[in-house]
Amino acid sequence: MITDKYVLYLVILKTLFASATLYYFAVYLGFDMFTYPDFYTSYGNCTEKPYTNILYSKLFCDLSSVTGKIITHRSPFFIFLAALINMLILVAYFKIFERYLNKQGKYLLIILFVIHPYINIYFFRFYTEIFASLGIFLILFYKIRNLNINFFFVITAIILINFRNALIPVFVLYGLYEIYSQINKKKSKVILYSIILIIASLLTYLSVMEFSSKFISINSNVNFFEKIAYNIILAFGFRESIGVSRDIFVLDDWFDILSFATSMLLLIIHFVGLYGVTKLSLKEDKSILVIFIYLAVPILAVSHMRYLVPLIPVLLFGFSYILFKNQNEQI
Repeated sequence: MITDKYVLYLVILKTLFASATLYYFAVYLGFDMFTYPDFYTSYGNCTEKPYTNILYSKLFCDLSSVTGKIITHRSPFFIFLAALINMLILVAYFKIFERYLNKQGKYLLIILFVIHPYINIYFFRFYTEIFASLGIFLILFYKIRNLNINFFFVITAIILINFRNALIPVFVLYGLYEIYSQINKKKSKVILYSIILIIASLLTYLSVMEFSSKFISINSNVNFFEKIAYNIILAFGFRESIGVSRDIFVLDDWFDILSFATSMLLLIIHFVGLYGVTKLSLKEDKSILVIFIYLAVPILAVSHMRYLVPLIPVLLFGFSYILFKNQNEQI
């Protein structure tokens, strides 16, 4: 039984809004909410070795082999599992961030978690972004709780990296920072775990190096600084179709106008949130900012808000923190 009223509000309202979003897109608009081209071209193609996120592909291929049935991300079990994991992530974020917010801030954070369109759209999707979300949360949890890197952290990180390779630069930089911060404190175990994490991350990168090089080369003909600026804007506020076409100002019908207005609002919320997280990090622990390295590769190649999904809860907290900081916070 849930005794925390804030968590109860979050769980009930999130379930309702995410379900309503699924119904609206799937039934009213006739949109396939579980379209995932990468699944069928790579992850679900069990006759060939996947070019990235190997454990994600292996999960479905092994289950299909054992059951004798084709198991995909559309399976009811994985839809339910995605909803459960995403709900637990939001609840966990709320619990670690609530100390920094006053009463109004807690309610605002709940509202933002509940109504954010991209959190709702991805709530039932068992995509690789789920594992990125878990990886980002793992780092945030250890930093906010002031925990040293340990065996559990390293093993969990290695598993998550092989489900979502985009976490590689995040954990490499995190490991390097841990070595730098602990070397004068002579915490040999922390340093050893950090070295193991870095080596494991780099070994994983070797298996996806070819794909990574091809991905980075996307839009290589575009002016570098223009590409960076454009990709930052796309990552913080625009959907995938805009990210691919790179045409922000498509306003042909009411849906395009509504989408553009929503993107502008999300841009403001996310950038203010980034400022809030940065402000807290500079005050408490600068290494928290390591999580934003997750966006480095998309910003260098092609970007849209799907890549921001694992970071959105953190940015929504940052937005709430700027407006309703708990003046009596004790870290």
